[in-house]
Amino acid sequence: MAESGKVEIKRTSCYLCSRQCGVRVHVQDQKVLKVEGDLKNPVGKGFTCERARAAIDFHEHPKRLNYPLKRVGERGEDRWERIAWKQAMDEIAQKLKETRDRYGPEALAVLGGAVHGPGDWAAWRFTNLFGTPNIFYQGKNCGEAEFLMECAVYGYQTYHSIDTSRTKCMVVWGGNPAASNIPYFKSIIEAKKNGAKLIVVDPRLTETAERADIWLQLRPGTDGALALGMLNIIINEQLYDKRFVDNWCLGFNRVKETVQQYPPEKVEGITWVPKDDIASAARAYATHRPAVLTMGVATCHIGTGAKSAVQAKAILRAITGNLDIQGGDVLGREPQKLAWLENLYWDSLVDSPQRKRDNVSADKFPIASVNGYKLFRKAMKKVYPRGYGAAMFMLVPNSTYIWSAIAEGKPYPVKAIITEGGNPLCSLSNAKNAFKALMSKNLELHVAMDFFMTPTSQLADYVLPAADWLERPNLCVRWGMQEHYVAGEQSVAPMYERKNDYQFWRELGIRLDQRYSWPETLEEMYNQFLKPWGKTFGEFVKMEEPWYFPPPAYKKYERQGFATFSGKVELAPSILEKLGYDPLPTYVEPARSPMSTPELAKEYPFILISGSRVRPYVHSCYREEEKLRARNPDPLVQIHPDTARQLGVNSGDWVTIETPEGKIRQKAEVTERIHPKVVHVDGYWWFPEQSGKTPHLFGLWESNANAINPDDPELCDYAGDLPFRATLCKVYTAEHG
Repeated sequence: MAESGKVEIKRTSCYLCSRQCGVRVHVQDQKVLKVEGDLKNPVGKGFTCERARAAIDFHEHPKRLNYPLKRVGERGEDRWERIAWKQAMDEIAQKLKETRDRYGPEALAVLGGAVHGPGDWAAWRFTNLFGTPNIFYQGKNCGEAEFLMECAVYGYQTYHSIDTSRTKCMVVWGGNPAASNIPYFKSIIEAKKNGAKLIVVDPRLTETAERADIWLQLRPGTDGALALGMLNIIINEQLYDKRFVDNWCLGFNRVKETVQQYPPEKVEGITWVPKDDIASAARAYATHRPAVLTMGVATCHIGTGAKSAVQAKAILRAITGNLDIQGGDVLGREPQKLAWLENLYWDSLVDSPQRKRDNVSADKFPIASVNGYKLFRKAMKKVYPRGYGAAMFMLVPNSTYIWSAIAEGKPYPVKAIITEGGNPLCSLSNAKNAFKALMSKNLELHVAMDFFMTPTSQLADYVLPAADWLERPNLCVRWGMQEHYVAGEQSVAPMYERKNDYQFWRELGIRLDQRYSWPETLEEMYNQFLKPWGKTFGEFVKMEEPWYFPPPAYKKYERQGFATFSGKVELAPSILEKLGYDPLPTYVEPARSPMSTPELAKEYPFILISGSRVRPYVHSCYREEEKLRARNPDPLVQIHPDTARQLGVNSGDWVTIETPEGKIRQKAEVTERIHPKVVHVDGYWWFPEQSGKTPHLFGLWESNANAINPDDPELCDYAGDLPFRATLCKVYTAEHG
């Protein structure tokens, strides 16, 4: 018990975005006084962004959810009654039991959002024991297409980091770390000071692209053609690592034959990138070793063009000899000294006697399914006997199929939804389909747990208050995809009746035949994770350095091979062939583009991109925070000056953006940072200050890019990721609407 009046300093990690930077929290009598960066913590190294500096406002916000609520009116009427946690848990568990008994465990789907605590892995633990494969988290659209392809090509994902003293070239492809990952961006700047080259692939001149030695401004969605053009140069000019290719790669000749179809002259016509720039970037990347080529969220957002992009990027890493070397793209390892997979029960789901069906989109996107995960597990068995750390990324369904399973019962009924920290009405394409499903009488139960009332939680039957990162102990594992982990102290007791996500899933679990699978507290669960290390969480969190970073290991394949069926890098992956996919990185044009749909492009002449990170927000989060909102108060659509003149638009004008799915309004930002044929739309917008009742739903339909982004499965990529970028739109002023 802390001495009254004494100021204590708690060391933990900030969960207001997925970086989870180390912080020091000053606390007096259970009140948070200050949050500052922890200079000793290797995650962040003392850095804090504006979100962390607003953490106290977030913690004490007057609109925070503080008590369990039960709907008493129709969905969307915003009529609630306050109930006790026990009543909420009893009623929810009873309804889930009835759903499972009548329709099977697969009739439950769990939807998650931004990382904000133990909820993601606790949810997976529950759903795996319950027997449902319908687990959709935002990681689906934050990289699944690239993670799966890396695993198919060389058996694990690369841990994209920069050794600032050794890395000689950095390719930032499909991201803008100046907005989305500040610590990584700071590493880029430091490496450049040490002489490293920076290549940026982006349709916009972002803050990161401004720093580039070579900026490749490509047509959105043509990333695969660009990567194949770079491979054409590297292979034909013999700039690849011949020894590594001869000893460790399969399928090189097939890839060599494929890339002959993509000479720089042809690629220039597809991508709008000058052929000389393509050649310069390829030569710089291949000859300045060691080099890193980042995973990029944007390359998982381009629909049908994504497969060739992510596969060609993986091939680039491999044949240039930059794979698993110091200063290059190092292959990750599952967390060391941590009982992670054993305690998430993925095998229980895979081999579950209760589960009779795969996820709802398994037939359409077999690589992202339980059967697909089984195949990956078999391929990885020799190197990773326990499977892949972030198994969730290998079996997430396409969200469109969840909505059709609710509204139409196809391919089988989904009758219950638990939305945990997620806001799919804002964060997933074609919000109209999600709205129809969540309002459907076919949906018998919808539970939401979050910090604030959102457009999505307004349509729930029960809304539960989540504890924030200051109100719980933390063990940062990053979904099991990275080998290090960090312990964090609980700073203060939860206010009001907020509970951490683990408590929610545990209380459901003990009511649904999982009584002996859930330790009583989150700390005891952490003890179970840490058992192989021989430390308790209490011991770990009180260490002078409460983090574990194992010594780096390079060229691990020399000892154990690659975690593929052949034990080698499979440039034309056998696992793709087994699942019915083209094993080669053949370029496919985006399903809606000036080239693939020229008639549609006559009516919708601009290429629309959305979904990029805009500070200080994280996707749909933090628009309630006045200090943060003041930095970016309105949704902005970026338009080139030539286009603006053509449309009669000035900066600050409200304009309409329309697609075949509908129309929204945003404020014009006229800028030369974008191509005249491209417009960039702010994503995820809603207005917490507006009415939450239907049909308003906090202004959901007014400016939300995902109200007009398509979600047709035929437009999605090979893993079912949604097409947030590289589609078509038109723009006009209000008076021309």
